[in-house]
Amino acid sequence: MKEELKIILSGVGGQGLILSGTLLGEAAVVYDNKNATLTSSYGVETRGTFTKSDLIISDDNINYTEIVKPDVVLAMAQVAYDKYVKVLDENTTLIYDSSLVFETIESRARQCGIPITDMAKEMGNVTSANIIACGIIVKMTNIVALNSVIDAIKDIFSHKPKVLDLNLNAFNKGIEVVQMNNFYYE
Repeated sequence: MKEELKIILSGVGGQGLILSGTLLGEAAVVYDNKNATLTSSYGVETRGTFTKSDLIISDDNINYTEIVKPDVVLAMAQVAYDKYVKVLDENTTLIYDSSLVFETIESRARQCGIPITDMAKEMGNVTSANIIACGIIVKMTNIVALNSVIDAIKDIFSHKPKVLDLNLNAFNKGIEVVQMNNFYYE
């Protein structure tokens, strides 16, 4: 496992990407005794405009919070994919939601298309796509312990038992898809 991982979570407003960054950051800091920073940006509208969260998780101090060279980029919408695909290098893994990204191009980055939103729909709730994506990222990179993320999910959703169960199942679905397809971060 790398000592530091720089992750960009991108898509459109309403997909829960800021929550995903918060969840992974909490897992790292509270349960894995690591350092983490999270910066987010989004359009003035709450839904449908480009949004992103930059998450850095490190065993050491983090001196600069802006991500210049990401290790992992999650693109949950075509606009997000288009923004990053041409500028990433061979050291970046680009995970894109093949349910929502239809036009792909060659890139120097390693690309993994996974139908994240379709998987969430099959589970009965499209809003869990962001948590499936968290499971995918955590299992691919091993940047935080799986149990740490499960504990963070329990912290955030403990007051809503049905939502808690949905999100635990979604997280496990993300882990499962990585294991079944042998998608691992290099």
